[in-house]
Amino acid sequence: MKKITIKTIGIIGAGVSGIGAARLLTQAGFDCEVLEKGEQVGGVWAAGYHTYGLQTPKSLYEIPDYPMPDSYPRVPSGEELQAYFENYARDFNIFDKIRFNTAISGLEQQADGRWIVRFTDTKTGVSDQKTFDFVVVATGIYFDPFIPEFPGQEKFNGKIIHSSEYRSPALVTGRKAVVVGFGKSALDVAGDVAKFAKQVSLVYRKSHWPIPMDILDLIDVRRIYLTRLVSAFLPLYQRPGKLAKQLHERLPWLVSGFWRMTESIIKFQYPLKACNAIADEPIEIDIFNLDFLPRKEVYQLMRQGKIQNRRTTIKEFKEDGIVLENGEQIDCDIVIFGTGYKSNYAFLPEAFKNTREADGVYLYRHIIHPDLSNMAFIGRAATFSNSLTSHLASVWLIKLLQGKFQLPERDQMLEEIEAIKHWKRSFMPAISSRATVIKLHMWHYHDELLQDAGINPFRKKNRFLEWFSHYRPADYRDVLADINEA
Repeated sequence: MKKITIKTIGIIGAGVSGIGAARLLTQAGFDCEVLEKGEQVGGVWAAGYHTYGLQTPKSLYEIPDYPMPDSYPRVPSGEELQAYFENYARDFNIFDKIRFNTAISGLEQQADGRWIVRFTDTKTGVSDQKTFDFVVVATGIYFDPFIPEFPGQEKFNGKIIHSSEYRSPALVTGRKAVVVGFGKSALDVAGDVAKFAKQVSLVYRKSHWPIPMDILDLIDVRRIYLTRLVSAFLPLYQRPGKLAKQLHERLPWLVSGFWRMTESIIKFQYPLKACNAIADEPIEIDIFNLDFLPRKEVYQLMRQGKIQNRRTTIKEFKEDGIVLENGEQIDCDIVIFGTGYKSNYAFLPEAFKNTREADGVYLYRHIIHPDLSNMAFIGRAATFSNSLTSHLASVWLIKLLQGKFQLPERDQMLEEIEAIKHWKRSFMPAISSRATVIKLHMWHYHDELLQDAGINPFRKKNRFLEWFSHYRPADYRDVLADINEA
């Protein structure tokens, strides 16, 4: 990092990570400006599909020192989440710092280390630029809806859309619909479409283990699986603790037995076999694929035949439908792809693009690119509590900018990045975003961020609670409150 005095910071993106970074960096005394392509804060919550909403309890997704309203249901809707983040930005005076309708066209670093940010007003078409001492990229992992291409697509007489474009049941009412995918968006959309369409087929290559909100409909899943104790049963962390290492070395049967028991409980709660939806990978591996707490009703609709499962892939499109790889043809009027999003690196520096691999771009602590000084990425660490993780990453960055700790030398950062590549590739599924995946290992990652910053990572009152009590964002409230000017 260049030795210049950091005063002005440009933040790209006004999603959860961007407004959190703006709030905390401003609180620490930096002069921040947020550049946002859209017209609202909130990122993905500003433009979700019909019935879009949170899939985890609200206490897991809330900002540590900004609780969600008591009036919100246990699992808030997309509209409620959007209102929550708008209120957060308003209460911390972030709106005054945001330049909306601003698309970034390029970033150029000057000899002194500062960054020229080039942008265009999406309403007027006017281009401009501004120089900042430091840039925070808070655009998240995914940007553009992804629809795979198949032969004959141009012949199809029906409609082809992405799940993000499914805004109204009017699109499918009385029609024959196909939904492609088996992630959260695909199952959410399929479940909603089944209420209005004449026929619904769900086409997917592989299924994933659903995680129930309540184990056996009795015990909140967080109270068991979001504890340090259960994290020790996961495939070992990159730097495993002594207890976890001994557990895997001395009692591997106990580790395996725990996960097989978990699978049995899930099979008891969900009719996976009847739905042809048993996952291909064991749950302790599959859990690193996706955040996947589906609505239980979708499996009931599958079992009732209101959603017809097809565990295969599309071979080609015909004028009146699709042909599957198994030879079956499905007549349909609309195909909805719940196939996720793809990254858009167009505006990022060549140094970033050049380190992109099949499973993404690996960063030091998921925040710093070794070849890009005076730049940080916030929101590129995928956990089960992304809002918490991005806020802790902002705290880490503030302590770095305040000189509370120093980054390792470039060679050491590259060595650490290679180590995390080797660790992730040793067991995590080979998905395009693997470089960002942390999931249930988030407590270990949070610990490292806080330890770097000189903050005690253990937030509970005693050792027993540290191991057996579930962690939640509220446990880190004091960490955010203790951000002072350098």
